Amino acid sequence: MWTYGRKIIDSLFKRRAKRHPICAQLESRGEADSDRSDIGVFEVGLSTQRHGNYEQGKGNSAQEAESDRLIAIAKAHGLFIPREEWDSFGDRKRLPSGESIVFFDEKGQKVIKVRNPFAKSAIKQMHSQDAIYEHLVHNVLFTNTRYLFMGISEDVDGVRIILSQPYISKKFMPCSQEEIDRYLMEGLGLKPENRYFYGNDYIAVTDVSSEGDNVLTDGTQLYFIDPIIMMKKPAIEVLNYYYEQLK
Repeated sequence: MWTYGRKIIDSLFKRRAKRHPICAQLESRGEADSDRSDIGVFEVGLSTQRHGNYEQGKGNSAQEAESDRLIAIAKAHGLFIPREEWDSFGDRKRLPSGESIVFFDEKGQKVIKVRNPFAKSAIKQMHSQDAIYEHLVHNVLFTNTRYLFMGISEDVDGVRIILSQPYISKKFMPCSQEEIDRYLMEGLGLKPENRYFYGNDYIAVTDVSSEGDNVLTDGTQLYFIDPIIMMKKPAIEVLNYYYEQLK
């Protein structure tokens, strides 16, 4: 019976997708400014030279230094969340994602992610001091799954950035690769770089295959839940490039 019902739902979503073009919509400038102000205290004293070969040969020392910096600033400004408070976020998923421990707040219909910003740094090729900006780039591109910065925490291996995100219903359907390609290429102006990445001169997006459950649709919108965004330039340059388009 469940299989039969799922087939009916699949058919309805396909029909709706054909009738309603799915378009990309960037974050508003007001939302972008608000997001930026939430992390303003962490921008003080950052180096302007922090990309490319800057960290090569330093091992984990740069990440450790940035962890210490973020934690110290958070504690000084009342933005630090102790580890013992994590369970207050909601029901914890049994299996964490590749970079986050995830909690579900049923009352607020949102998920809270306790994110290790350096968990996938090899894929992202991200400079350590760009970690605090990562969710801002996501918000500009994928506004209907935008993150809200909650604070900074720490675990045994370093800093954690705590973010909340709207809960995307399990009733939503996986997307076709054609829908994903159209959104990224026609909506965001990205080009296929290889089998897994879509990019431009500033960013590349991956982990958005139709074979996974990281991109869902309600028939009118696509929801990119947790794509991996690689920054090809310093995060400030990436944000300034997109902020210009929001004017």
